[in-house]
Amino acid sequence: MHEVSIIQNVVEIVLEKAAENKFTKVNKVSLKIGELAGVMTDSLNFAFENCIIGTMIEGSILEIQKVKAIAKCEDCKQEFPIDHFNKLCPCCNKFCSSIINGYELYINTIEGD
Repeated sequence: MHEVSIIQNVVEIVLEKAAENKFTKVNKVSLKIGELAGVMTDSLNFAFENCIIGTMIEGSILEIQKVKAIAKCEDCKQEFPIDHFNKLCPCCNKFCSSIINGYELYINTIEGD
């Protein structure tokens, strides 16, 4: 379950940024995660609840914002939604290798006191 190592890194970064900004408590951590990132939300939530025990993040909310997977056809310039199995342009039916969104995995915001 790689979600644990992802959350351990998130907690490390959040604690570092909270200290830089002189927070005494973190109230909310917001992540942006693309549909193609291969991350299970339930596992992330479980890992988060366990990794924040005893830190200034304990009791905070983990907000996960899903990012739709979008590609752009290099031939007809059409943007369209994709998934893991279908990356064909709906207009010209060519395979698309230009993925605009969908692989994101980052901390979007940190809120605290």
